[in-house]
Amino acid sequence: MTKKTLLFILLLTTCLSIISAQESLNVSLYAQYNRGEQRYSGSWYYTAEDGTEYALLGAHDGTAIYRIMEAGQLEEVAYIPGPQTNWREITVVENHAYVVTDVSGIDNGMQVIRLDQLPEQATLVTNYNLTFTKGHIIQKDIFSDAPYVYIAGTTTTQGIHIMDVSDPENPTEAGLYAPGYYIHDCHIRGDTMFASAFYEGTIDFVDISDKSHPTLITRMDIPDGKVHSSSMTMDGKFLFVAPEQDGLPARLFNIEDFSDPVEVASYTANPISLVHNPYILGDFAFITHNTEGLRVVDITDPTTPVEVGFYDTWPGESGGFNGLWSGCPYLPSGKIIGGNREDGLYVWEFNQTKAGRLYGTVVDSITNLPISNAEIRLLENDHVVYSSALGEFRTGAVPGTYTLKVTAQGYPEKEITIDFDEESSAEVILKLSNEITAIGLAQAGEEFNIFPNPFCQKTMIETRLDTKIKTIKIMDGSGKTIEIFHPGQTPYELNMEALPMGTYFLKAMDKNGESVAVRSLIKN
Repeated sequence: MTKKTLLFILLLTTCLSIISAQESLNVSLYAQYNRGEQRYSGSWYYTAEDGTEYALLGAHDGTAIYRIMEAGQLEEVAYIPGPQTNWREITVVENHAYVVTDVSGIDNGMQVIRLDQLPEQATLVTNYNLTFTKGHIIQKDIFSDAPYVYIAGTTTTQGIHIMDVSDPENPTEAGLYAPGYYIHDCHIRGDTMFASAFYEGTIDFVDISDKSHPTLITRMDIPDGKVHSSSMTMDGKFLFVAPEQDGLPARLFNIEDFSDPVEVASYTANPISLVHNPYILGDFAFITHNTEGLRVVDITDPTTPVEVGFYDTWPGESGGFNGLWSGCPYLPSGKIIGGNREDGLYVWEFNQTKAGRLYGTVVDSITNLPISNAEIRLLENDHVVYSSALGEFRTGAVPGTYTLKVTAQGYPEKEITIDFDEESSAEVILKLSNEITAIGLAQAGEEFNIFPNPFCQKTMIETRLDTKIKTIKIMDGSGKTIEIFHPGQTPYELNMEALPMGTYFLKAMDKNGESVAVRSLIKN
């Protein structure tokens, strides 16, 4: 990783680049298979002892199993019928698959499918339905061989049933987390379960070290609610939380202290479309984004997530419940599988491209004071961030040369060219200059004092008794006059309570209207 510190004094440049919409970036289609059913949903993977890789896909009438072969070939090797539904979810523990649906009824429940006889056959060995029949989703500890599966959102309890599958043909319920409200999904890591309480707008942190007695540790409130699912970074320090509503972004939280989670970033490929499911592997989050298809986000720095790859599976308008339902990146070969609602199984390859990042501060070129709420836009990919109250911002992009455009109230727009190298990390100070600021600043302070400055609502302006200043004009960044007054023997109280935060200017003039001095006024 390279590290460089750059200082840019912004000068006007023109370097515009217009790109057309793309269907893919750094993600290539390896194979695709549509068996002709009316709807598809969840997917997962299985790796045989000889290394052969398989994809399992929830179809409308059952579970289809495909052998992934060389040269972009797929072979359907088994099909296990089940309840007819648009909603089928799958996971695999060792050599058995576990399948649930959104269909209630005594003949439904959790199907258990034996896989170790593939490619010759897959066998339905049992259908568990003692404590539930319908389940919204089924999960496991992705990075563990622990013999447990977790079924969320059942009709009997709305909670999470913890199933011991050490004897796959005879699953038993080891425990139940039933808080009295609906749990939509869950993520398991070791002895902690992160339960998505969709309507409550929380992630419940649950201790499952004793599977028979799941214990609530704490609840983390999620802005806007509609909590669908979550996934933890490999180091266990951050949680990626996805909502299930158009217009809501995914959010990343630092959860090192369970009692005080801190939101550090948000992400969406398109706010019109909802972020559905995140799965994290290494430094990447693989996201099913409904109508935006598969999205790959570099989270090497979780405070600055950067999209580095995608493959769009839906040709229609953005928004709503079309396109990619599921995505699974855990095949040993690195291939990614996904279930697309309309046309079945997709298998992709991602080239592991990583992002470069830019950490910057926007300041006034004369006062060196921070400029808040400045818009920083990368023109080539139209990615936008805004500076904080301290003038700070973070952004990133896949490797390449970009035009960075900075816009702030009261300042001319500025552009510079930035090179993003893979895994680079650059620091930059962006200095914006305003024409008014430069006039007569060297004389500032000789004739008067401003205190305090910066200020919150009011400040005092005091002039010397023998001053030649006769008129003082207060202007905003565009030069518009806000207030005019004539200095006297006592300090003048300037009340800017009704005005927005930002940089203003004080212009002092003599009896002939000539400028004596100009000072910046910073309202925080």
